[in-house]
Amino acid sequence: MARKRKLHESACACNHDEDEHDHHHLKPPISPRGVNTEIVNINMLKVSCPSSFVTQEQSREGGEQVVFVDQSSDLHKIQDDKVQLAVWRQKSPPEFVKTLSDPSIAPEDLPAFEGIVLAKEGLVAQEMKKRLWVPYKLRSHEARKKALDERGIDQLVDHVEQLVQVFASIAQNSGLLGENEEQLPFVFVKLKVCEDNGCAFWHQDCVPFRMVTTFRGPCTEWVPPAFSTETLKCHKLDSKHTQSLSHCDVALFKGRGETDEDDEFLDQPGIVHRSPRIEGSSIYRLVLVIDIPQEGWH
Repeated sequence: MARKRKLHESACACNHDEDEHDHHHLKPPISPRGVNTEIVNINMLKVSCPSSFVTQEQSREGGEQVVFVDQSSDLHKIQDDKVQLAVWRQKSPPEFVKTLSDPSIAPEDLPAFEGIVLAKEGLVAQEMKKRLWVPYKLRSHEARKKALDERGIDQLVDHVEQLVQVFASIAQNSGLLGENEEQLPFVFVKLKVCEDNGCAFWHQDCVPFRMVTTFRGPCTEWVPPAFSTETLKCHKLDSKHTQSLSHCDVALFKGRGETDEDDEFLDQPGIVHRSPRIEGSSIYRLVLVIDIPQEGWH
């Protein structure tokens, strides 16, 4: 029993990466126009775009268990038994990422969304535009600073819809969303404003796989699979093997699976990662997570 508990702690008790404190939003002082007046570490809001050399080095470190691809359709490589992390590294970050990284934007004006959506072309963007409010709406009051204009909103929801389609296709081909190809699958989408360290422990997700990308602030950290066991023992401590995703990246993380009852199943590999440390920096991240819906989610 003790061994199971230890394994479960390593796998991270929360089922949603970045989600430990979903309902606790700390609000900084806001000016009358909704501009963030806190002193922020602007360096942490820089938009990252790694060089080809960095990509080669990360690929070398990850070995055959980590793959970087040029096309979103190639993310299906996560289905390979050996692959634990598949990363679509775009040539440049989406344009709206640069806009959202403006340090003057208050957290209340950042877009957020959570829900199970039907992976149908056009429907995802429609649902997001209907239900994105500030703090759960994209369009803030006229007197406040808008995080995105109409063009930026369209770019954001269209990008998310593209990722939903890719994720749903891979999950369906893996038999995780039903085998009926004629039946459109549902997926869980969460666009979340993060004000703390989230899952600060090094961990592996308790899901088959999960899609993650960052639109604002520092990106998710990971370690090459060769150092998984060593890093899990670090708990919250830093690892000298730490790598970071970038704003050009859309990542598919392979997890341990959905249960903690079977030791043999828990021993299956999953990419070890954690949320970057931002607590105390006055930085607010914006992270998109796409998952296979589980019972009890909404």
